[in-house]
Amino acid sequence: MLAKSSRLAKAKDFEKIFKRGKSFYTKIFSIKALANESGINRYGIVISTKVSKKAVIRNKLKRRFQAALKEYDSQLKSGHDLVIIASPAAINLKYKVIKSELEKSLLTLKLFKSN
Repeated sequence: MLAKSSRLAKAKDFEKIFKRGKSFYTKIFSIKALANESGINRYGIVISTKVSKKAVIRNKLKRRFQAALKEYDSQLKSGHDLVIIASPAAINLKYKVIKSELEKSLLTLKLFKSN
């Protein structure tokens, strides 16, 4: 689970990211990214009932995305808000596939720290 300070919780934060954020789309999910004023990264994961009617499946998928984000958190530039919106294609995918797709999209958005 992500730390409480690393989670997006307020509706106004989500609205701001959806209106002004940069977007990146894959078959599995889409990402909206926006720079924030604080020095930390915050994450939000959206999995609607259109993805699955079963809460067990939605929560499992959410945990997989959270684990992948937690793994990459230290490698990302600080000061960004990210919202991940899952698509129905993500339901039966393994963690490794989700992780690799997430890495590709974060590289495309240029959110990794340069070495």
